[in-house]
Amino acid sequence: MSAQQSSGPRVYSVKDFTARLARLFATHTVLSNIAVQGEVSDLHPFGNGHLGFRLKEEQAVLECIAWADRRGELPELKNGMAVIASGSIGVRQERGCYQLVVEHIQPTGVGALFLLYERLKETFRTEGLFDEARKRAVPELPRRVALVSAHGKAADDFVGTLARRSPFVEVTFVETHVQGLGAEIEIATAIDRASRLDVDVIVLTRGGGSYEDLFPFNLEPVIRAIVRARHPVLTAIGHSGDHHLADDAADRSFGTPSLVAEHIAQGWVLAARRVREAERALARAVRAIVLQAAHRADDVTVRLRHAGERITTRRRQDLSSLEMRLDRRSPRQIVTARRERLLTLRGRIETCAVRFVNAAERALERAGARLDRVAPLAPLARGYAIVTHGGKAVRDASLLRPGEEIDARFERGSASARVERVVRDE
Repeated sequence: MSAQQSSGPRVYSVKDFTARLARLFATHTVLSNIAVQGEVSDLHPFGNGHLGFRLKEEQAVLECIAWADRRGELPELKNGMAVIASGSIGVRQERGCYQLVVEHIQPTGVGALFLLYERLKETFRTEGLFDEARKRAVPELPRRVALVSAHGKAADDFVGTLARRSPFVEVTFVETHVQGLGAEIEIATAIDRASRLDVDVIVLTRGGGSYEDLFPFNLEPVIRAIVRARHPVLTAIGHSGDHHLADDAADRSFGTPSLVAEHIAQGWVLAARRVREAERALARAVRAIVLQAAHRADDVTVRLRHAGERITTRRRQDLSSLEMRLDRRSPRQIVTARRERLLTLRGRIETCAVRFVNAAERALERAGARLDRVAPLAPLARGYAIVTHGGKAVRDASLLRPGEEIDARFERGSASARVERVVRDE
């Protein structure tokens, strides 16, 4: 070993160093029994019953943990409470950081952020910004969505869920910072930009974070921007259990970005189901009408044929009767004259019968043509279409509104369209 190596610092492995530091903290008198005053932030219970949180003062932060066996003896904590937490400083070896292992907590009041939150909440409530009567109705079938968010998992979850459930809904991404100094101004500006777009709804979202990271969504610029937006605003901010003043001001709020996307897609899923049911009902009705018309046409054809046969039979019977009467009269001249008249009459009768049958056939053709004209799908063969809205046939254009969706049934196939302009007959 060289002299330089022997005089250098001792080298530890990470595991040895953190273990040594943990022993040092455990044996230090001051650190094993210490009380720290600050504002509770980022409360996060663990599944095993432990409770994690932070004590904060301005930019300084101390990580804290209360074990499950001590948690029941602690007062109920809320983000923003000012407390004195006492316990011992330990090292969380798997993360290489120190934390206060809390044994006791004494509430001392409320912190600055919590006071600001309560003051803003009361101001907005007094102004009626949280009133349900002020909030805008969310369209049942939105076609265009403005997504106000930062790039990240929250935006990806929303876009991915919506693309899977209703891929034809158009999403315009309006990027913004969602935390840090001045984030509330950037968020409000992004909402204003989204409000100027030709969209149906605005979705405001971000992923989880600490109480401080999410606090811009409680501040006045964001709340005012939500209220003045031209389109309904839907929010999904933080984790499922988080709640912010932006959620109270929004027209609808959801626990996660995926839930917002599911809500937007739900109307389209139900509409598609109703269209399929309406198509099946229309097909059944058309088949019934066509079948009924065919039965009527068959009845008319049979009646016309029978009438023609009866008339022809009677004429033949009359002809036979005349021939018999002529046979009973012996004078040759009379017989010859009568026979000539009879032949002439026979020709007229046959001509009349043929004319009658032809007339009957033409009447049958006209009856068939009339049936074709009243058949529900006959106009489709001539280039017409059956227009429906909400599952009902549209006969009056004034019942439609620009922006509504209509369906058109052609002789072969169907199509959907959106009303651009309605012209009413004077």
